Amino acid sequence: MAKILRINLSSQTAKTEECPEAFRKFGGRGLTASILDREVPAKCDPLGAENKMIWAPGLMGGTTAPCSGRLSVGAKSPMTKGVKEANTGGAMAQKLARLGFKAVIFEGKAKEPTKVKIEKEGVSFAPASYLSSLGCYAIIDKLKEEYGDKVCIGCTGPAGDMMLTAASVMFTTPDFHIRVAARGGLGAVMGSKKLKAVIVDDGGSNLVEVKDPRKLKENVAAMTKGVLGDHFMEGLRRLGTPQIVMITQTAGALPTKNFSAGQFDMAEKICGEYMEELLKKRANSQTVHACMPGCIISCSNVYTDENGKFIVASIEYESIALIGSNCLIGDLDMIARINRACNDAGVDTMDIGSALAVAMEGGLLKWGDAEGALKLVQEINAGTANGRMIGSGAKVTGDTLGVKRVPHVKGQALSAYDPRILKGTGVTFATSPQGADHTAGIVLPGPHHPEYVPVAPTGQAPESRFMQEWMAAMDTLGYCMMIGMTFMEQKKTKSLHHYVVGALSAVTGEEYPENYVNDLGSAVLEIERRFNAAAGMTKEDDRLPKFFSEEKFGPGQFVYDVPEEDLDSVHKQ
Repeated sequence: MAKILRINLSSQTAKTEECPEAFRKFGGRGLTASILDREVPAKCDPLGAENKMIWAPGLMGGTTAPCSGRLSVGAKSPMTKGVKEANTGGAMAQKLARLGFKAVIFEGKAKEPTKVKIEKEGVSFAPASYLSSLGCYAIIDKLKEEYGDKVCIGCTGPAGDMMLTAASVMFTTPDFHIRVAARGGLGAVMGSKKLKAVIVDDGGSNLVEVKDPRKLKENVAAMTKGVLGDHFMEGLRRLGTPQIVMITQTAGALPTKNFSAGQFDMAEKICGEYMEELLKKRANSQTVHACMPGCIISCSNVYTDENGKFIVASIEYESIALIGSNCLIGDLDMIARINRACNDAGVDTMDIGSALAVAMEGGLLKWGDAEGALKLVQEINAGTANGRMIGSGAKVTGDTLGVKRVPHVKGQALSAYDPRILKGTGVTFATSPQGADHTAGIVLPGPHHPEYVPVAPTGQAPESRFMQEWMAAMDTLGYCMMIGMTFMEQKKTKSLHHYVVGALSAVTGEEYPENYVNDLGSAVLEIERRFNAAAGMTKEDDRLPKFFSEEKFGPGQFVYDVPEEDLDSVHKQ
């Protein structure tokens, strides 16, 4: 049975423990929330020694299930002041699972910047001050040179060292590109512990238990066939998440000029179709790239310049929209360079994109000033006053500059979907325990749900609740959000849900009821809500900024008019 690895940074000791019975039904997000709820005082200082950081593969981590290698990073958030799970690809989850770890808990605080190596032989500690002056790309290059190309690296950048509230935790893919546990400022938690980097080597180990390998193989084959035959997945495999640019543009929900409009007149210059044609002409680029072992979709990309020089991998829809249209920047190359600067500093592109738009609204930059935006993000590494402000995200930037229109919930910037058009997603933004985050339960119209009306003010709470449960379960199982959406969309037909449950049953040897997925997600949400309530959050924290309900928007002149009683009903089911 998989163990818990507990690493005490204060004493520089490590020990493995049996997983408590109460935790065994969880992995990933459910496990990070459970450990946080049980072991971390809800009202503690998120940057203090009492907070803990948890890394947990999902329940399917390390298996052959498609796209099941996501990692949940959990802690009390210095941004939202509540429960937080930041989800990422890369190689870390699979390596930890193969080493036999259900979770790694980092606790205490080192006296100096420290790196930790986890391998089959045990855990070791070493000084890491020599990495503290470097950006994330240089850190990864140095550690790859030291430890070889078979390891996975997790690290913080300068933003984490400075404990800025938009700081992220950065991880490597098998080919050493960067993937990000982006949201909620968990890089600041890692920085507060002076944990500079973690190196994981799973060489010679595969402790993943599968009770019925034949049953797993059968269910994996059925899941794979269903996913690869899905229409949305066909587009995703060709264009990646940037295909969403023209979808939201057409719907009038593409964040533009700090969420003051829903369509951008240069959208066709930053969309997935344009990027595909651009990269086909450029040396060393890739229009498809797998961010983690076992990915069958490869919806990421490798973006190079006109001379074939690497810029960033990968550039995603959220980054394109919030750095691009939301700031009136219509140059995809400049968006990619700003994305790279965010990765190098170790910050969340979503919160930084929103912060840049807020800075433009506050007059610090001119609208569409891509060069100025790039220089401002690069100031994070330099630690200037403006760099620290932007590196702390949209809310801090708005507070500093006196800007009233700041699109955030619980201190965390909205993802790239306007809630006046996608009102069910707006309910998720408002009521998710995680703060405004599309991965917590995006609600979209589509062929799977033809009767759903996204602009209707009523009936949105049950839609959001279902999706919040579903995505909490996907995060707990360890599946990628994209494959999780496909599982959900086919739930009403020849249920891929059946094979999802069958695959888990093959791993654990247990049988699960028909409503297992949503019941699992519901249990996770209950734990997260309990922690937030103990931290002092109330229903008043489950609200969108007022400007969404006051400013008429788009050709339909929509406002966000979901009744407050509907918002309050989401978590009473």
